[in-house]
Amino acid sequence: MKRSTLLLAAFMLSCFAATAQTIPARTVTVFKNNQSLIFKSGKVPVINGRYETKELPDALFGTFWVTSPTGDLGSVFSHQDSVEVKEKDNDNVALLQANLGKNVTIRLNVGPGSVPDIIRGSVAKVEKLSSQPGYSGSYATYRVYIQEAITGNWVTFNSTQIARIDFSEKPVFDFESKTLYKKTEETLTLNFKNNNPEQEIGMLYLTGNLGWTPVYSLILANKGKSRLSLRAEIANDAEDLGDAELRLAVGNPNFTFANRPDWLVNFSRQWLMPYQGNAYNLINAQQNLLSSNYRQSNSYDYLDEAVVTAQGENFEGAQAEDFFFYTVRPGNFPKNSRYQFPIFDAEVEPVHFYECKLPDAGPTSIGAYYDQRPNPNEPQNPVSHYVEFTNPTQYPFTTGVANITSQSGGITYPLSQDKLPYTPPSAKCKVKIAQTPEIKVTHGEGDVERKENTFMFFSRSYDEIKVEGQVCVVNYKKEPVRLKIKRSIEGSPLSSEGKWTTTQEQATLRVNPSYEVEWEIELKPGEEKKWKYTYKVYVNL
Repeated sequence: MKRSTLLLAAFMLSCFAATAQTIPARTVTVFKNNQSLIFKSGKVPVINGRYETKELPDALFGTFWVTSPTGDLGSVFSHQDSVEVKEKDNDNVALLQANLGKNVTIRLNVGPGSVPDIIRGSVAKVEKLSSQPGYSGSYATYRVYIQEAITGNWVTFNSTQIARIDFSEKPVFDFESKTLYKKTEETLTLNFKNNNPEQEIGMLYLTGNLGWTPVYSLILANKGKSRLSLRAEIANDAEDLGDAELRLAVGNPNFTFANRPDWLVNFSRQWLMPYQGNAYNLINAQQNLLSSNYRQSNSYDYLDEAVVTAQGENFEGAQAEDFFFYTVRPGNFPKNSRYQFPIFDAEVEPVHFYECKLPDAGPTSIGAYYDQRPNPNEPQNPVSHYVEFTNPTQYPFTTGVANITSQSGGITYPLSQDKLPYTPPSAKCKVKIAQTPEIKVTHGEGDVERKENTFMFFSRSYDEIKVEGQVCVVNYKKEPVRLKIKRSIEGSPLSSEGKWTTTQEQATLRVNPSYEVEWEIELKPGEEKKWKYTYKVYVNL
């Protein structure tokens, strides 16, 4: 009786240890670069001060971190063992081996679109050709020998060609592979400072094959406010996440050395070579990573202490350092699955306008007016249609793809797809709809005055040239439009017949300052406008 009780206790302990191997994921910070920071925690069984698991995470270099809230964790150890496991036979092979001498009809695949070969006879022999080790077992290939019933000929074929097996009598179904072979198995061991039967641990690591991308829908309405919706598309090819809380990061992550597996959980020798990207080897790289980058953006700082700053229809938002996080809970998120989650749906008030960017001007463009005559029948200065609106929410718009549609008379019309840029709350963003051929912009310029040796810069003499240009715009649309014309000028703006705004680059060491100039005009249907402008530039010719 005592022996039975001990065996039962040992059995229950082994079952408990087996079921406790998987530590549940609590939070997962998902970045748009297809990397994610997974935080797991839970209680694990400890025997003789040790906890062992065969589940080594696919952690990236320098990010694998195990903690104990009680401070009882002494060390973390991993190693490889050779264990004997049963070989995984092909089901058809094992079936034929168990039914040698019986009459069968076998259909063979001979290629796509071809009629299968049919072989009728008795199973004479099944011969093993080779064995290839796999992740969870060995996979062998076999040659099958059949003696045909009518001709008596011997037919051989590879076991992988079998499409179907028919028996003329009841076959033997009770078969099992007994072939053993050795495979490598990794084990992760946590050593604790005491012999408590249970310990609480936390595990943090960065992994790949788990990321998200934002997808926007902008529905433009002729009357009333338009709607902007954001959905998150999450791809999980990493591991089962259960009902973990997902934190979708808005920002640019910096994981400098996370381009290879972590040493502790990966035994491939190719990753032990020195890092070639700079003068550091991997040991120095690891020390730098743990002392700076890891604490700066990947630690518990934002896993446990982030403060909720915004709330949408389907999520909560948190701000930490240079990141904002959309927090969602899919409920169950297994490996090799995809998930789309609505983040927010907001009303926006887009303003329509058109924009044209003229070629850059400066010392190198002097004389181009005389050398290159544009073809008047070809559009030289494309005009694009944009919408601009303010972010009315409490959270930022992260950079993502925007699908733009228009609703009119109960019908939805697809317009375009463009990039919606990162936009903080209360800031403005613009999205391109399309290029229009109904607004024509032509432009020309040339130097009208030259003063020699008027300016010295770094011991070199420069001539001052005055450049005069003209812009002509025509609106062929049936409705009025607002048009913005922009140009970058390496030189100093002087005058313009049309009102313009000039913005100077704040710092430069060039002989000529840099300016961004812009004209904004209103055009009635069929209206044409022209204006001249001048600027000066110093050249050394």
